[in-house]
Amino acid sequence: MENDAFRYFREVLGSPRYFAAPMVKQSDLAFRLMVRSWGAECCYTPMLKTSKFLGGDELEMSEFVALASKADRPLVVQIGGNQPQELVEMAHLLQKLAPDCFDAIDLNLGCPEACAQHEGYGAFLIESEDNIKVACECVQALSACPDIAVPIFCKIRVLPARSATLSLAKRLRDAGCSLLTVHGRVREAKGDGPVDFDTITAIKASLDIPVVANGGIRSKFEADKIIQQTGCDGVMAATALLINPRMFAGHPFGVCGHTISHAVSIANEYLLFAQKHPPRRAMVLQKHFWYFFRNVLLRTGDEHDVMTIVKGDRMSLSLVGSDRHIFYTFMNQPFLCSICQFRELLRLMAEKLNVEPEVRADIARAANALDRPVLSMSDIRNLGTDGYCGSAKGNRHGQVVVAVREGELDKLWQKEGKDEKEDEETVFALSW
Repeated sequence: MENDAFRYFREVLGSPRYFAAPMVKQSDLAFRLMVRSWGAECCYTPMLKTSKFLGGDELEMSEFVALASKADRPLVVQIGGNQPQELVEMAHLLQKLAPDCFDAIDLNLGCPEACAQHEGYGAFLIESEDNIKVACECVQALSACPDIAVPIFCKIRVLPARSATLSLAKRLRDAGCSLLTVHGRVREAKGDGPVDFDTITAIKASLDIPVVANGGIRSKFEADKIIQQTGCDGVMAATALLINPRMFAGHPFGVCGHTISHAVSIANEYLLFAQKHPPRRAMVLQKHFWYFFRNVLLRTGDEHDVMTIVKGDRMSLSLVGSDRHIFYTFMNQPFLCSICQFRELLRLMAEKLNVEPEVRADIARAANALDRPVLSMSDIRNLGTDGYCGSAKGNRHGQVVVAVREGELDKLWQKEGKDEKEDEETVFALSW
């Protein structure tokens, strides 16, 4: 008989198979809409640090954006923390900021980074008995609160011992977790090395809630294979989607592989989404371009090529000092901070790197520049911040949080003469 967790998974989420992972400064609205257009069926927001979010930290709060329409659904908001009542307060605040705009809240129990260790959340919250008790208390507090209208999910990593991982999974289920995503690498491995799909298979067999497999999935073919191998209800991808947001559509890179033309086409498409839904920070654009282009600009594709390290980047020795190396270096400079700069950079790359004619024409049309000369790197640098990703309306984050928490958001809207509340496509964020 179908239980509540599976009923929600089917009726509300639509039984998704392909999940886009929560990625810091990468799971922005524009990127989520792009991967959805290519087959991702459920997306996660970037992780939101509860203590900083509730404290009014502007950078943390700028990570949260949700649409009032159905275009970005189903959507899961991931949060990180280790204080049950803080997490409950966070869930209440998210519901007030974006009512009926997301479908679940996920507790991060898998982050392996130093910041998670310092603050005691993520994978560091599931590595001792005392911490596991806290993790379960957090899940129980969230799932048992009658005012939280969405189910609670969890994302974990496997532990060194399979028996310990199985015990953890069951305890989280018993605490109220309605969907469990399992990254099949231990914390120390981060994103490298083999993935323990056997343990994920055992977890799926032992639980009566949806389970999603995560780790090392590089194509739709691999995703389907892992679903069949593990029996999981879905698979979640992260790095592979950042490199190729079209991954879930089928053939990973088309007939000719992951070429410069393919990367330029992907970047151009992302900028079309970003033009409508600009990221709140320029770093988001920079990080996306780094993933789109790193492999194709720094490597020849020859498996016998001699590799070297240049300023921390591993690249083909034959490409050192080449146009590809110069473009890679240029696109990682901090003065590139606007959509128009990155769009002009694509035009220049298309001209200098022999990009396919149809891709070059698409870029020119997107930039409204069919008859305009291609700009030089110096010209692109001097474009300045026209079209900058950040909000041009100033620092309002703390004011909005206070207004919401005091139940006065309607008054704030009226005071500033805002009409977004009636707009079906409103972007709910802590900045207007």
